[in-house]
Amino acid sequence: MARNSATIAFRVKPEIKRRADALFERLGMTTSTGMNVLLMQTLDHHGFAAPVVVSYDDDEEDEYPNAETRAVLDRVLAGTEPMHGPFGSVDEMFDDLMKD
Repeated sequence: MARNSATIAFRVKPEIKRRADALFERLGMTTSTGMNVLLMQTLDHHGFAAPVVVSYDDDEEDEYPNAETRAVLDRVLAGTEPMHGPFGSVDEMFDDLMKD
């Protein structure tokens, strides 16, 4: 009878495993499933695919996007932070950016 799975074993630092387990849990999957997704995406893209990320609370490590970026995004979405553009040319863009 053919097996529908194979085992891959590799060594990682305990802290890397702990953080990966926690991240995959936040993404709603086991580390095994996460590694399968990584391998399938790598094969589909013939290299690394775009990252899959979750946002973190302010007190968590490896925060993405960080608190400062999230604050700016919140102000932009609330309409209290000015947006630049769209621009008709690169020169217009630089003129606008250099005004401040």
